[in-house]
Amino acid sequence: MAAAPTPIDPRGPRTNQAVLAVVLVLGFLAGQWLVVPAFGVVLFLGAAFGPKWGPVLRFYGAFIKPKLKPPVELEDPRPPRFAATVGVAFLGASTLAFVFGATTLGWTLALIVAALAAAAATTGICVGCEMYVLLVRLRGGVRVVTIEREESELVDAERPERKGEWKPVPAAHRTGHPIWLVFTTEFCAVCPRIVEQISAQQPGDSVIVLNVAEHLDLASAYKVRRAPTVIYADADGTVIVRLAGAESVRAELDGLARESVTVA
Repeated sequence: MAAAPTPIDPRGPRTNQAVLAVVLVLGFLAGQWLVVPAFGVVLFLGAAFGPKWGPVLRFYGAFIKPKLKPPVELEDPRPPRFAATVGVAFLGASTLAFVFGATTLGWTLALIVAALAAAAATTGICVGCEMYVLLVRLRGGVRVVTIEREESELVDAERPERKGEWKPVPAAHRTGHPIWLVFTTEFCAVCPRIVEQISAQQPGDSVIVLNVAEHLDLASAYKVRRAPTVIYADADGTVIVRLAGAESVRAELDGLARESVTVA
């Protein structure tokens, strides 16, 4: 099995997505369809050859990133690269529609890309990234996990060390029992099964399901960038661990089960 690629700063792809969404919308409002193939090329360069070749990604790395604090977490580059590839396909189809005079179809395809890019940039929920994770799971491939930065140390989110300094769970969500906050979206097919698995394996704990769209402030505080993202906290609301992705949650549940057997 090939080694996992070097993780990346997730703020780079989100900057790319934000610029893409803004330019496509401005192009639509101005009636300038040539922005579609132009940004199709921009996406293609970054997806095919990496951040050094993507103009927006390169600009972020050279001029924006040095002015920011180190990222709280890093992410696997494969899901955002796959999402960019999907965007290239849509923009390519849009360009062909414009060339053949199907203006309405062309702008429809382009604005779908703009909407998904804007959602990813503002909420961190990347539909293309989730498609990649689903395909990997279906073919039984390598797990895709988030890597968090804690005190200058990279921690694998499949089994992160429990020493984070995340914001405590708000009092409104505390029940006097250990808490599992499950951040989900209407597009997350695996989230209901994860909720069922947590409830089945940790029957004494409280499981609270939160729709990202309805809890943007809390999702932002916990850096939710994919669904499901799960916050596991003790009865006092102190965060024990943050888990990004279904495989991370399953790994944590398996670890808790092993600990329970050992104690018994």
